[in-house]
Amino acid sequence: MVRNNNEHYYTVAESFGDIAILGGSFNPIHSGHIEMVETAHRQLGLKVVLIPNKTTYYKENKVFAPDEDRLNMLELVASQYPYVYYTDLEIIRGGVTHTVDTIRDFHESDPERTIYFIIGGDSLEWVDKWVEAEELLRTVHFLTAVRGTTDKERTHEIINRLKKDYPQSRFTILDMDETPISSSDIRERLESGQSIDGLVPDYIKDYITKNNLYKGE
Repeated sequence: MVRNNNEHYYTVAESFGDIAILGGSFNPIHSGHIEMVETAHRQLGLKVVLIPNKTTYYKENKVFAPDEDRLNMLELVASQYPYVYYTDLEIIRGGVTHTVDTIRDFHESDPERTIYFIIGGDSLEWVDKWVEAEELLRTVHFLTAVRGTTDKERTHEIINRLKKDYPQSRFTILDMDETPISSSDIRERLESGQSIDGLVPDYIKDYITKNNLYKGE
């Protein structure tokens, strides 16, 4: 089910038209994630669906906050933005999560829609190694957020390589500053009693504190 800030529910089969997807563990969601969402909407006017995963083939041993808490934090974010939605689709699916399965679900409900997939420049470097990468690069329009150690020049190099290898692939670079924030750093700070001010919105920090998340991992 896909849910928005107005407490309305939709099945995945209902058409949203063109959408942007931001997937991840959101463990917890942080200000870098939110900046990507805001930029995708500001730049392209898109609705954005946040999709927390259950687990992934490269993070199977990672410690997660309970699914309910991760979803509750996404609900708090969606309550701030009329264009933000979230879904527990991948949590319900369970097991190992592959992006291509989620893309297929959204395309099945509306084959004519354009699906934009928000991805960090660091992850873009390896997207052609993902499961069913050829299908993804043929059917998804990637919105690339430059962050971490991957700068814009390097991102352009990666995009040029991918376009050469996959002529149907489409990319747009999100016009945003680098946001070197990671969920793992936030969890480590919380475990050691350090401040996370500025790394997450205040309402997310309050939720984490109230529910005693990420203590003693």
